[in-house]
Amino acid sequence: MPLILFSSSEKSMNTSFRKICGFYFRVLSICFAIFSFIGGIAYAQDLGNLYRPSVISPYWQSDSTSYSFIAVSHPSLTEMASQIGVKLNAITSDKTAFNTAASFTISSGETIRVFIVRTGHSIINPTIIPSGVFIAGTTDYKYGSIIVNPVASHPEIRTSALWVKGNTEGYRDVTMLHFFGGIVFDSVTTGFAMEFIGDTHDSEPIYHTNANSGRSVVATGVN
Repeated sequence: MPLILFSSSEKSMNTSFRKICGFYFRVLSICFAIFSFIGGIAYAQDLGNLYRPSVISPYWQSDSTSYSFIAVSHPSLTEMASQIGVKLNAITSDKTAFNTAASFTISSGETIRVFIVRTGHSIINPTIIPSGVFIAGTTDYKYGSIIVNPVASHPEIRTSALWVKGNTEGYRDVTMLHFFGGIVFDSVTTGFAMEFIGDTHDSEPIYHTNANSGRSVVATGVN
């Protein structure tokens, strides 16, 4: 069998080729990982539009001795629409809905009370609290996370093309609302607070002016 010898220049070219191939392979691997991650978020949250601003809470619970309470307030900020449609989902730890999502419209200056509770609660029910919004499910112990989405398909668009500073026709964006909540234990009527991510309490200003167009642009996702 003949012996094949490579010159130093050929060896150098071969080494460089392997390095270039290795570099592009790593880039492709990173891109694939990023797209897989984004796809996983879209699937897990079922947001429909990944870039619609949303508010999340990492934990709620309900069982035969406890329930979760959430207060949603419209602070009447200058750039907010006078009415904002809200869709609140209680997702369990096994990624199923505790029950049908609560959908409601909140008006300027208003506070809506939402209860995530077992069916048949003797005190926390629509008969005793007719103004409340309820997500009622099994009496078994359940826990999970909260996802709050805007009802509007394009909350980054003002409700009026003639919007000017000072009127009430602004953005129908749930991240401009205030959220407060807690896990309540029936026997002692005490519990612990829920954390919310993406609402006005912990958000940076999410609208900024585009230098080229002069129009306001909304940031995407939770803040």
